[in-house]
Amino acid sequence: MLGGGAVPASALAADSAEVNRAAGSASALRDFDAVTTVNERNVWKHMALIGDQYAIFNDFGLIQGPASIRQKWPFLPEQFTHDVDSAGISFSGPGFRWRHTWTKGNQAIVFEDSGIISGPFAIPTPYDGISDLNIGSGPTARVRHFAVRGGLFTFFDGLNFTIPTARLADQAFLPERFKSDLDDVSLEIENSEPTKFSYYKDNERLIFGSGGRIIELVNLDVKWPFLNNWRTIT
Repeated sequence: MLGGGAVPASALAADSAEVNRAAGSASALRDFDAVTTVNERNVWKHMALIGDQYAIFNDFGLIQGPASIRQKWPFLPEQFTHDVDSAGISFSGPGFRWRHTWTKGNQAIVFEDSGIISGPFAIPTPYDGISDLNIGSGPTARVRHFAVRGGLFTFFDGLNFTIPTARLADQAFLPERFKSDLDDVSLEIENSEPTKFSYYKDNERLIFGSGGRIIELVNLDVKWPFLNNWRTIT
């Protein structure tokens, strides 16, 4: 699924001066603990977690939050009410109910707004990031996960959590800083792209297509300025 496409000059043009300027302006902003994206009826939505809070938003502004994880999902075990490592969202049923997969350390939990579906249960490794994608329909429908840890990634279906073994460094089109220790990832399907990956690292998001075509490389404080107050370190 991950190709070795060339990086267009425009994507590599984040020259030293621009990178240094962006780093300086974002130095007081906290990175997301987890962030993921869903394509709900052709409308892109994002969910981010920081500490014991969550926010749901699109590219234009906040939809919900920032607010308490514990108050939103009071049934969650205490360890999943703060400092979550990774979070993915798939859809359940015809009403596009959000089904969450969250990991923290060597544990995972699957839940919807109505309650826990599965877990907490042990997983073979912690993940830096995870993303969920609905595959197929009817009796063959399943959820595919894309997960990363350090400089490695893996795909797996359902609850068959696996240890990443494929190397991010083999994706030759990636800027060097995106080849290890990502903050989170997201994988979605869009009409113009069979698969669309987002990699998050510090204050940046890199989006690329399945053939390695870089779509966007952007600073998050510029992309989502309405989150900057929430992300400010106090």
